Amino acid sequence: MILVDYLYYQITNFYHHFEKDGTHKASGIIGACTLLSFNLIFVLMFLDHFYDMNTLPSNKYIVIIYCLPIILLMSLRYWKFTSYEEIKEKVNGFSKTTKIIADVLVISYTIISFFGLLILSLYVGTLKNTF
Repeated sequence: MILVDYLYYQITNFYHHFEKDGTHKASGIIGACTLLSFNLIFVLMFLDHFYDMNTLPSNKYIVIIYCLPIILLMSLRYWKFTSYEEIKEKVNGFSKTTKIIADVLVISYTIISFFGLLILSLYVGTLKNTF
């Protein structure tokens, strides 16, 4: 099992506590796609700012089009090929040490993905928009 599967599983479990109408699986897919899209945007911003590769378009909404393959592939994977129940069976077979390591990796991946993009965007934004 890969880290993205475990990330999807944990996000789905988090939303399962709040959403009792069965939409927790869709929320898990949206959360996992969001974090992967954050990573893609971070890489594009990093290459654009530090290496002058012009990877980001001038219109900020076109960046969403760059994220469409991630969204389509992730939703296809978790709706058609790998279900939440299959991942749950694999996670139940994990030892306690493996679960702790996987939890630490998922938490650190989430924090780095979110705050890494936030810090880089604040840095780039303050350099471009000096008052």
